[in-house]
Amino acid sequence: MSIIEKAEIMDPESMRRALVRIAHEIVERNKGLKNVVLVGIHRRGVPLARRLAEILRESEHVDVPVGELDITL
Repeated sequence: MSIIEKAEIMDPESMRRALVRIAHEIVERNKGLKNVVLVGIHRRGVPLARRLAEILRESEHVDVPVGELDITL
């Protein structure tokens, strides 16, 4: 049996650039951030929503509320 190396899909810089692009799309499609709320699904979605909120705060100077959704039974 051979060992298969785990592929790295995105390095940290690629992930940061992708999140910045997503943040800009959120602003453009909503014509600002007036009625925007980010909701992350537990587990991995919550940190992602928080990272997006931080990028939006840095670029747009607006605090976007972040919620958490637990979908377990």
